[in-house]
Amino acid sequence: MKLVFKKDENQQIVVKNDFDGEQKDFSYVEMIKELIETRRLDDPVILDGFSEAETNSIKSMVTFINKEVSSIDDSNAAKSS
Repeated sequence: MKLVFKKDENQQIVVKNDFDGEQKDFSYVEMIKELIETRRLDDPVILDGFSEAETNSIKSMVTFINKEVSSIDDSNAAKSS
């Protein structure tokens, strides 16, 4: 799953979940379900209108989420050993 970030006509950030090319309104529940299943988010899609700082912040957030999910997976593997 990818997160798609864009700005609307009022410059407000809009986020969509992208499931194999099908975009749906963002849902934390759907994101968590996908993270449980796949253990990672794909690189985000960041459309025009974002500053370099905003783009870096979004990418950093996705990287952080992936690291956290990976560490949970690693700690669960250690517990079952």
